Amino acid sequence: MTTATLSAILPETIPCPLCGESETSLYLDGAEESLTASNIGSSRTPISCGRILRCPRCTFGFRRFRPTEDQLASLYRAADDRVYDAEREGRLRVAERHARLASRYQPTPGRLLDIGCASGAFLGVMAAGGWNVEGVEPSREHFADASKMLAGRARLQECTLQEARFSQSFDLVTAWDVLEHVPNPIEFLGLCAALVRPGGHLLLNVPDLDSVQSRLLGSRWPLLLAEHLNYFNRASLRFCAERAGFAWLASGRRSVSFSLKYISYRLSQHSFPSAGFVSRWMESSGLGGVTVPIRMGERFAVLQPKVR
Repeated sequence: MTTATLSAILPETIPCPLCGESETSLYLDGAEESLTASNIGSSRTPISCGRILRCPRCTFGFRRFRPTEDQLASLYRAADDRVYDAEREGRLRVAERHARLASRYQPTPGRLLDIGCASGAFLGVMAAGGWNVEGVEPSREHFADASKMLAGRARLQECTLQEARFSQSFDLVTAWDVLEHVPNPIEFLGLCAALVRPGGHLLLNVPDLDSVQSRLLGSRWPLLLAEHLNYFNRASLRFCAERAGFAWLASGRRSVSFSLKYISYRLSQHSFPSAGFVSRWMESSGLGGVTVPIRMGERFAVLQPKVR
């Protein structure tokens, strides 16, 4: 489906997926394109976040075009992950940070489920710390990488959360870089709430539309991506969590780690001045492989199921 066709069949605005407010307004008018395997994931070539709307009531930001769960699952299974795979060192550093965060709230190892476990870096760190780990991952390539890396230390399911089956609840459920991808975030968090045992925790992170990075960079903010359907801030994330049956415990900022080569590559995709030159210089100088921490404008949250 072409951009023109997609724009023609969609209404200018739609009700807020979180609170139902009908008077949503345009936040960012990007080219409205259908999702394909070539414009999602780290190896994406075209860059267009689509038309982003925002709710004046709950402050939630969201993409107007919202594919179904089945459509998304099919796309993620076929996504090209070569660029992602090249950033293994940075992913491991992020996984170690996530493990330290988790230990603040669940210091005693127990049962862990990582939703969207990708190539298994976080599960590997947690398994090494004594956790009994499980993971869910729809991407065929990521699932294969995780299975190889974990080598029997984890129970893995190649599917979405909605398709997964579990025999027990979990002390800790994590959803790193996941909630921004789902068509119905309240329903998704409701499924998570049913999987966390009383006294357990859910940890997640999302792009924060009110972060300093988002406000300064505007349409060049690197987290404005075709596959990101949802953009939160602290208020809308808390609203979503509480409607799904969670109590809000804490939130904050986190760093990610990428090679300088990857950072300059992403900046050039978003048309930053001189980013193309910097990317080529990184390639020739040998500095491109250096991995550094960077703040992208994300927010993490720590949640606990409400006592029923």
